[in-house]
Amino acid sequence: MKKINFILATLITLLFSYSNQIEAQAKAFNNLDNYLQTEIKAGRLKGVHAAVYQNGSLVFDHFYGFRDVESKDTMQGNEEYFIQSMTKPIVTVGLMKLYEAGKIKLDDPIEKYLPEFKNLLVVNDPKIGTASGTHPANASITIKQLLSHTSGLSHGISPIAYDKEIFKTAFDLTIKTLAERVTKIATLPLMFQPGTKFTYSFSVDLTARIIEVVSGKSLDVYLKENILDPLGMKNTGYNLNELQTKREMMVYDFKLDKTLTRAVGQPKPNNNSLFAGVNGLFSTTHDYMVFAEMLLNKGSLNGVRILKPATVDLMTTTVTDDLLTKTKEKSGYINAATGLVVDAIGSMNLEPGYDFGLGLCVLKDPAIAKRDNAAKGEFFWSGANATHFFVNPTQKLVAVFMTQIGFMPNRNPYGFYFGDEFRKNIYKDLKN
Repeated sequence: MKKINFILATLITLLFSYSNQIEAQAKAFNNLDNYLQTEIKAGRLKGVHAAVYQNGSLVFDHFYGFRDVESKDTMQGNEEYFIQSMTKPIVTVGLMKLYEAGKIKLDDPIEKYLPEFKNLLVVNDPKIGTASGTHPANASITIKQLLSHTSGLSHGISPIAYDKEIFKTAFDLTIKTLAERVTKIATLPLMFQPGTKFTYSFSVDLTARIIEVVSGKSLDVYLKENILDPLGMKNTGYNLNELQTKREMMVYDFKLDKTLTRAVGQPKPNNNSLFAGVNGLFSTTHDYMVFAEMLLNKGSLNGVRILKPATVDLMTTTVTDDLLTKTKEKSGYINAATGLVVDAIGSMNLEPGYDFGLGLCVLKDPAIAKRDNAAKGEFFWSGANATHFFVNPTQKLVAVFMTQIGFMPNRNPYGFYFGDEFRKNIYKDLKN
């Protein structure tokens, strides 16, 4: 009986200690805490989880609202999020492991691994699409161009004719595997000549397919063996088990009146066979924090080395600076997401003040980017369901923002707002 009482007393002490720790976090990050609570109260978010790691410690870890409003299932902090494009950095790390092993070179032409990309064509006018005709590509696409989104491919998410064609082709519901999707993409001409312009694109699907070809393994298995399992990311993958499925975060879409409604089409949690590079992974806030911490620590975490420090430096060194057709500060553009704009041509271009490395966007000049509440040298990326992460190497800081706000049928009216406000409030609190 004494042993049972001792155990109960110990548990109560631990819970009390944890409660005090959480309360201290909220006080230390008062602006961030208030911001997140305000978003929930205002109805701009249904549920959200934010975490901040600095100098070796998790200094903020709070969740708010509902995982599933209709079932009144409140957030528990272990929700599974469909992370959309936050899949891309993980896949990029997977390819860079092959680069380190000497199995690929960044300057390799991709037809060495994907022969369907020989003899490429380029569309004459992206605004008109393939109906405008085509002309031959001047050069092959290289792996480095895939990783930096300078391959000439597009992503199919801007409103111009060419993008509508590639969206329809790549998201054909009859496609069941990554190999099938990449083969379909190869049937279309490029949007631009390789190496001449940054255009956010489907290139990471080609990156992912090269991983499969070179490793001889499907992408899901390769990532699990080489990144996810070594880092202990047990809640990240393309398919969820039964328990994980019960924790899947529901997606909510904005209606035209800017109120949220449950999305008709929720991400399929299991029996998925198309292991994409551009999207497709599920993950939790804490799992993604582990991945981001590994990048902050120059490729290693808890005694496990995923990449060499020089490789992480290579990924975060910008390669898009000298592209002559890059958007300039005074050119017309529409903000699309942090670091991305729709430019005058109608393509997804880099926002002024930002550059791109290998698989990661880098904030080069906060003043030009008009984001004074951000730091030079941050590297980051976001997901279409309003997820976001960033790493600040100078301040030894990592932050992860997880929610599920869809982008169809109506565009998220707040766009890049969530990631920007998240970052802004973190830096406010760190100055206090």
